[in-house]
Amino acid sequence: MQKIVIIGAGAAGVSAAAALRQNGFDGQITVLGEEPALPYQRPPLSKAWLTSADTPRPTPIRPAGFFQDNRITLERGRKVVRLDREARQVTMRDRGAIGYDKLILATGASSRPIKVPGAGLKNVFYLRDLGHAAALREALGRADCRTVAIVGGGVIGLEVGSAAIAQGKQVTVVEAAARPMARVASPAVTNHVTRKLKAEGVAFIFNARVEEIMGRNGRATGLRLVSGAQVPADIVVAGIGALPNVGLAVQAGLGCDGGIVVDGAMLTTDPHVYAVGDCARAVNPFFGAPIRIETIHNAMSQALVAAAHICGKPLPPAAPPRFWSDLKGMKVQGLGIAAGYDRLQESTSEDDDAREIRLFSGDRLVAAETVNLPTRQADLAKALRPV
Repeated sequence: MQKIVIIGAGAAGVSAAAALRQNGFDGQITVLGEEPALPYQRPPLSKAWLTSADTPRPTPIRPAGFFQDNRITLERGRKVVRLDREARQVTMRDRGAIGYDKLILATGASSRPIKVPGAGLKNVFYLRDLGHAAALREALGRADCRTVAIVGGGVIGLEVGSAAIAQGKQVTVVEAAARPMARVASPAVTNHVTRKLKAEGVAFIFNARVEEIMGRNGRATGLRLVSGAQVPADIVVAGIGALPNVGLAVQAGLGCDGGIVVDGAMLTTDPHVYAVGDCARAVNPFFGAPIRIETIHNAMSQALVAAAHICGKPLPPAAPPRFWSDLKGMKVQGLGIAAGYDRLQESTSEDDDAREIRLFSGDRLVAAETVNLPTRQADLAKALRPV
């Protein structure tokens, strides 16, 4: 085994390359990144990037010298258009094919498009990559941007809302569910977050669906909901989730089901191909069923597993999934999967700024959530056990 190719230069792909070297792999490693920028951290794009007074710069995942120092070939601006499993090679749009002995798919996910009339208007934004963040930051900074409508009350939607409120905008969040962040957090956390953000000026409309993005002269002017209600807006931000980038895997005949299907070693249905990060659907030891998790922690953890397996090393111990979000004075963090619990234990601070929530199934702690208690994460992680 002399050649490993990694498709994707995000946290999962770069972490896999670094872990291969750390595990002693001495052959060729090639990382193919679709974007022209040096691999960068995505979480800041919906946080400090949108609120910084100075023009922000991307935060590198690794400094430029890291790749040369570790003999990792990083090819930027490379779009892979075909995977040939029989020949064990991948074809790029503008360069031709390169072969591999092992392949790691770290293709990530893309913003789920909002499919309603008006979705193509100029001032409808998504937030997934550097280009999205730069365009949204510019729009928020314009003097004629006073009102912002956000479709989707997930983590990205609330972070954008927090950034917009910090800049003095009027913000309305339209969410199809009965509460925000329902996919990742318990009602105890989301109710607290809702109350705090409302106090800061964010308006919420729950159990609502968008029928149309209204526009005039090619620009969005607001939302029309199925109920008939209208939400005026100078810009619209769609944050309705992400779709795994499985196009190459599907084309190559790999097993896919809500993501690229992998086993506990991150192996796909081809013994020479692995998948890690946002594109992969794996059985999580702390959940007990296949699940696709879109966090930087999960991407890095899965990369370590794949690299260890390729190098014939023991797999690293399972770590509970975790997420974090900065929301207008709140650092919200979660451990485990907030599902399948039957008992909730909550403790709060006297000033209501900090709280800790533990979620149990019987006597087993299945998840823990904190607000403004970052030092609690290490102890809480030790208390969680796999299913």
